[in-house]
Amino acid sequence: MTMIDISGFYQAVLPYSEVILVLVVAFFVISLTKKLIRRFLSTTGLPPDVQNLLRRIVVYGLWFAVLMYAVRELKLEEVFMPLMGASVLVGLAVALAVKDALGDAVAGIFLLADRHFNIGEEIETMKYRGEIIDVTLRKTRLKIDDGTIVVLPNGKIDSSGWVLHEKKTDADT
Repeated sequence: MTMIDISGFYQAVLPYSEVILVLVVAFFVISLTKKLIRRFLSTTGLPPDVQNLLRRIVVYGLWFAVLMYAVRELKLEEVFMPLMGASVLVGLAVALAVKDALGDAVAGIFLLADRHFNIGEEIETMKYRGEIIDVTLRKTRLKIDDGTIVVLPNGKIDSSGWVLHEKKTDADT
């Protein structure tokens, strides 16, 4: 009669059960953290685009930490680290390919967070003068005098500068 080695089985299964437990707990903790961050950011007055971006950065960072724990606990460094290095290179290539869009997004964050101008105000930038009708993370839309809507990338607005004009009242016309 052969005897089953229970301690060897226990030692082989223990890391997997710990990782599963950590993943389940992380799911609930990160969900709760996301709700708390949403509640906190809603009181800051930041634009919704910026709030969403900050919330995602925190959540992705937490999931990355959980993933790193699982890789270390399961002793998958030899497999995972080369993949991580390759993904960094792919990420850099993608970042270079979309650098203008990323620049517009970063400029949009600063324009939205700094609140130098608001919807309804009149600005002059990049040879256009008009009323701001929309500011998103990447683009700003102006309605110029002839009714045309001009869409300008935030990176260009931020780098070229702008002039904020006083709103015209009925008494001015």
